[in-house]
Amino acid sequence: MRIKRFLAAVLCLVLFSSQAVFAATDADYEKVEQVLNYAANLYIDDSVTSSDIWNGAFKKLIENNPEFANELIKAGFESLDNYSEFYTAEEYELFNKNINHIVYGIGVVIQQTGDYVAVMSVLEDGAAQKAGVMEGDKISAVDGIDVKGASVDKVQDLVVGELGTEVTVTFLRDGREIIYTMERGEVKGETAAYTVLNGNVAYITIVNFSADTDKEVARILDKIDEQGITDIILDLRDNPGGYLDAAVNIASFFVPEGVILTTVYRSEWENETFYSGLKSAKYKLAVLVNENTASASEVLASAIQDSGAGILIGNKTYGKGVIQQMFEIWDGCAFKITTGKYYTRNGRDINGVGIEPDERIYNTTKKIDLSHYKLFDYVNKPSVGINSENTAAAKERLRLLGYYQGAVDDYFDAALSDAVSRFQEENGLFPYGVLDISTQKKIQEVFSALDEEVDNQLIRAYGYFGGNPMELY
Repeated sequence: MRIKRFLAAVLCLVLFSSQAVFAATDADYEKVEQVLNYAANLYIDDSVTSSDIWNGAFKKLIENNPEFANELIKAGFESLDNYSEFYTAEEYELFNKNINHIVYGIGVVIQQTGDYVAVMSVLEDGAAQKAGVMEGDKISAVDGIDVKGASVDKVQDLVVGELGTEVTVTFLRDGREIIYTMERGEVKGETAAYTVLNGNVAYITIVNFSADTDKEVARILDKIDEQGITDIILDLRDNPGGYLDAAVNIASFFVPEGVILTTVYRSEWENETFYSGLKSAKYKLAVLVNENTASASEVLASAIQDSGAGILIGNKTYGKGVIQQMFEIWDGCAFKITTGKYYTRNGRDINGVGIEPDERIYNTTKKIDLSHYKLFDYVNKPSVGINSENTAAAKERLRLLGYYQGAVDDYFDAALSDAVSRFQEENGLFPYGVLDISTQKKIQEVFSALDEEVDNQLIRAYGYFGGNPMELY
């Protein structure tokens, strides 16, 4: 820490100038502490203590170096535990945007539907609603970039941008194209999403618990209920947690009548037990967890496991059984501090321990199966405007390698030329955007070395409901 190093350097000058002899120490803190105790014992005013000198040193440092103030406070919170933290105004604004998934977009909820990303719902008062975008519209292009076959993440990356800027989106509706140019505004993104797998199994993912995640899950369950679905795979992998209230409310959708969790604070009057009023569980659950399932997501997972509402599949969870509260102070700054801990429905303390899944299953990797992809002929050298099987082969591979995001077809478009150029530049080839033989061979070489993850956890969860794993791929 810069403060400690600076203090040590200043006080060493005092030490050597007084020619006092000390036992040497490598720790800057111990050095400072010894010198200040020494000074307090020798100073003419015997009412001055080492604490007084500490306080005076900090005050003088901050007067001379105002930037040390935030750093000093940060260091203080970091000394408490791994979870307490101080935020500057800028950091706190970013924290809120991240946990609540606030982005600058057009105000739509999107989901993969066949070859297109489609609008599942239009948010009230957003740019999309004002323009006339409708539920079911399929996004075919963003700012002229063809997004047929693109992932939800890629389409979202293209649609969102800086506040107040414009984006032009082409939609397909009833077989015709509709183009809207809209101004990006503040949008609270979704933290929960779902799809329906073959066999009438709902697959729900929750990426973190924002202030509105419980409402999002409630809407998803309404749609699932309309379809008569009762089998649910709930994916909490890599979910770092978030708002406790949201996790508790979601648990009450799944957990039968009884305790969800019990919280314990420094002051006993703050202690609280949260309950579910659900008379009987209406869903059969398989919950996916891993080593990054933490905090509020462990609250939900433990309540489901302890109540018998479902089984946990995956790896042992992170083990964060303590509670932080956020306090906003002056100048927009804020701090998060550990104020309590919690016990699960069955009284377990999972802090530092984690939750052992009912079935411990690890994901694996394997070399990519090349037989599923089109082949290069290593003869034709397509460029912009040319139709070729080699073009489709390149698009398939460059999409997975992260260079190309458009539709996979035989037409060599400008987007592919840009992707080929970037690939060539990063792999020591002349970057001119033509799919020559050397580039085809290099693409195949890099592509062949790829590893793909085998999601054994999802496969097992799907099999738990009688699903055929081959249907997942």
